[in-house]
Amino acid sequence: MAMDGIERVKTGINGLDGLIGGGIPQGFNVLITGGPGVGKTIFGLQYLYNGVKNGENGLYVTLDNTRQELLKQARLFGWDIAALEKDGKLAVLEVPLNTTDMDLFELVKTNVKKVGAKRLVFDSLINFSINIDQFKTPLDYTVTNPKVAEVMGNEKMYYSGKSKERVTYLLLDELSKLGTTNIVITASSEDGMMTKDGVSEFATDGVIVLELSDTGGEILRTVRVTKMRDSKIDPKLKTFDFGEKGIVLE
Repeated sequence: MAMDGIERVKTGINGLDGLIGGGIPQGFNVLITGGPGVGKTIFGLQYLYNGVKNGENGLYVTLDNTRQELLKQARLFGWDIAALEKDGKLAVLEVPLNTTDMDLFELVKTNVKKVGAKRLVFDSLINFSINIDQFKTPLDYTVTNPKVAEVMGNEKMYYSGKSKERVTYLLLDELSKLGTTNIVITASSEDGMMTKDGVSEFATDGVIVLELSDTGGEILRTVRVTKMRDSKIDPKLKTFDFGEKGIVLE
């Protein structure tokens, strides 16, 4: 527990926790946004790997990369994800995108319980939106009329609309119910907007922006914390690089 009395989850990413009051408040959805190749996936893997070292099991839900691709990236930093899977401390859920009418939320919930996850990475919102038609999105409802309940029973209801913005909010709401502290990965827009969907930065509890720029022939990676509820943040732009054990803020 941090000095402010809030239970916080340490990312373990060198130099980051000090920018957000000592860690992510427990149970939060934190958005990681940025362009391609900036390090969003590495960020997610590092968060989960450090969680296991801290006794907190994790689940990586991927709609973007295959499990083998994730394991390959992790090995670059000495993270043996396969061994952690074998020990039941971490799981990679590779979501198939060649099916329809999938209750992704139930699938995620089942895997969270199976591994006893305290941390979760969802990768990514963009691919979820692109494939929105194949997922069933549950809606909470309470039947107060006994006659209606008699007809409907306890059948689960699903959102039937096609609004990507609406489904983004529903997805984040479902993730919040899992009891995990979540990293949600998305992509920034080419026109300078923080995210392509334009709503996830408002729907999440925290936002961390990763950027890649070319300054006079030198590649520069930067990170900025723009939002973290219940936290005193340092919003200054920081540079980071990849060390032997992952992301390090400079």
